[in-house]
Amino acid sequence: MHEDENILCPFVERKLSVIHLSTLCKKRIGPEDKIFIWSKEFQQKANLSSKDAIHIACADYVGCRNFITCDEVLLKRSKRLNLDIEIMNPVDYIREVVK
Repeated sequence: MHEDENILCPFVERKLSVIHLSTLCKKRIGPEDKIFIWSKEFQQKANLSSKDAIHIACADYVGCRNFITCDEVLLKRSKRLNLDIEIMNPVDYIREVVK
């Protein structure tokens, strides 16, 4: 979750919800050169948008096991990256991980 991205959100209720959800985060990271380099690689390798690439690079950097998204294009393209992160939609996450 990126604070600068949330600041740009025009919907006050969504913005407040994201701020509230961010209190649940266990790890916070600042700008890192490695994340920037990885995100550029992910953009080229999987044809990801810059936002999607930075989100996945951040998750990979902190060692996330799961990355949850409803974006079908991201789900499909991210398979090209061969990462240790399990990138899946929320329904599959509940089926496979939460059980």
